[in-house]
Amino acid sequence: MNNQKGVVFPIVMIVASVFIMLTILMIDQFILDKRFYKEVEESLVADHLVHLAVKDVTEELGEVIPDIIQGEISYPNGVVRYSLTKQDGHYVYLEFSSTTKNGRVGRVIIQYDKEAGRVIEWIEKQAM
Repeated sequence: MNNQKGVVFPIVMIVASVFIMLTILMIDQFILDKRFYKEVEESLVADHLVHLAVKDVTEELGEVIPDIIQGEISYPNGVVRYSLTKQDGHYVYLEFSSTTKNGRVGRVIIQYDKEAGRVIEWIEKQAM
């Protein structure tokens, strides 16, 4: 029994140190994941705002479209601004820019067919 006198304390210290390092590593990973999911959530909210605005604006459009279309739609999670960028034959190009309450920006340009009454092309732009 006298030969084991100084062995238990170093083993306990090593096990405790490993446990503490793993705990700190897991906490750090949790914080990184939390930030990532918050960014993804904000991006999805910005995209959802644009989808809502495209749906609302295209429902109001008819076959005769004025030369200037511009406006702003407020939603509970943010604001969407839209404007007519170009008319080409029976196609209309509209730009939508959404801003969430936390400042995330989403931009989309759509190609709308006046005769068919639907969106033909969806072009996503990088947020600035």
